[in-house]
Amino acid sequence: MLELTNSSNIVKEISSELLQLKHVKGESVFITDPEGNKIEFRTTEDGARIAFTKDEVGRGIAIEERANGTKLYHISSDSTGLPSSHEVRTDDTEIVYFYDSKGSLQHFVELKSNGDRVSTIVSDNGSIYSVEQKQIGGIVFQAWVRDNVDPKEGMIWLHPDGEVSTHGDEGTIKQISRKFSKFLDGVGV
Repeated sequence: MLELTNSSNIVKEISSELLQLKHVKGESVFITDPEGNKIEFRTTEDGARIAFTKDEVGRGIAIEERANGTKLYHISSDSTGLPSSHEVRTDDTEIVYFYDSKGSLQHFVELKSNGDRVSTIVSDNGSIYSVEQKQIGGIVFQAWVRDNVDPKEGMIWLHPDGEVSTHGDEGTIKQISRKFSKFLDGVGV
């Protein structure tokens, strides 16, 4: 027989194992099956519904459904041992998020329905670097660099015909060239 309990009767919430969801607030209810396994359900203030449970090896997992139809699949530790999430949007865009051991976002990869791919790295100081591989239009390297003054933006665009375009702060463009030198080998910017 299934038993429905509220969160005050549970010593440890399953949701606490998913560091990437530590910011999610809401009241939890639990279902316990005859074998003692628990499923935690949480509805957030913005209307998202999340089901938390454990997989066959004991890792915390969660399935989140947002009001706009987007679904997210979260795991407490993937093959690297770190938390990650997989988002599937209603337009068939998929985004995979990778977190550090504290649950802070480090990197994400967006796979667009048209075949474009955007990889984005978030640095410790809040600077953002991205590489967009377009099916049509080449590869775009971008950066939004935070320093002690103002954030600076730069871009290097490798066109399919071999031309190179740049835009933005010259220092940021040089940082992009250094950061992605193995992809820009031999390209003069």
